[in-house]
Amino acid sequence: MDFLVILMTLGLVQVWGSGGPVQRDHWFEQFAARLSSLVTQPAILLILLVGLPSLLVMLLCWWLEPLAYGLLSLLLVIIVLLYSLGRGDFSNSVQAYLTSWNHGDFEAAFEYAGDIGDFRQTNSINDYVGLHEQMRRTLFYEGLERWFAVIFWFLLLGPAAALAYRLSFICGRSKALDAVHKQLALRMVHYLDWLPARLLAFSFNLVGDFVNGFSRWLELLFENSPTEELLDSCGCAALKNDPAEYPAEREEFISFGNAQLLATQSLVSRSVFAWLIVIALLEITI
Repeated sequence: MDFLVILMTLGLVQVWGSGGPVQRDHWFEQFAARLSSLVTQPAILLILLVGLPSLLVMLLCWWLEPLAYGLLSLLLVIIVLLYSLGRGDFSNSVQAYLTSWNHGDFEAAFEYAGDIGDFRQTNSINDYVGLHEQMRRTLFYEGLERWFAVIFWFLLLGPAAALAYRLSFICGRSKALDAVHKQLALRMVHYLDWLPARLLAFSFNLVGDFVNGFSRWLELLFENSPTEELLDSCGCAALKNDPAEYPAEREEFISFGNAQLLATQSLVSRSVFAWLIVIALLEITI
């Protein structure tokens, strides 16, 4: 049943380009603003913000399960899973970025990059090499944040856990919360990412260069490094990318950067497909 839910959810994403009409966060922003005015302790506030909606989902799934042969419960799970996936039309945003990049319009590429998930617009990105490296790290992390971590927690603990992951992620970037609360939420996301990030990084080895990638994966396995850096380092190793081999000329680097980002997308897509096969086999055998 879980595999069917995942397939139906991903099918809807292909139709809409994202979670579509389900992914509306204004209710949660209003909820966060009201609750933060009542609860001042950061840890308790975060627990309530994430825990109350997740608990409600658990209760609704339990209540709907015996009704209409479980179809209402199935519909609810699909809606929750759709909501829990990453935001925005990822494919179109990446394509717009690459179009600007290939024309050498780095200013426009930077603007389009800002529309892509967790891309960090920082002052350190002041040249096209830095822009490219940050974009590459973003693509690797988006593979985790948009899909893999959500599905991981869904399969492990159910739709409420998938929702808890997304709400923690939203809290870390919410305009309704102050810096202290957001920092705590980001720390929670880091720990929620820990295991799925290492599983995804390992899958890079299976669909890329295993020998080179596996040695890097082992080096970073138990290091508490930022998730983006872990995935980027392991992904680049699986692709056998070496920064020392960057082309010196601008036009050559544009071509190189385009090819590397396409290879990054392909590596992440192959990893996702590999895990879909694993999930299907587990559904059949268990």
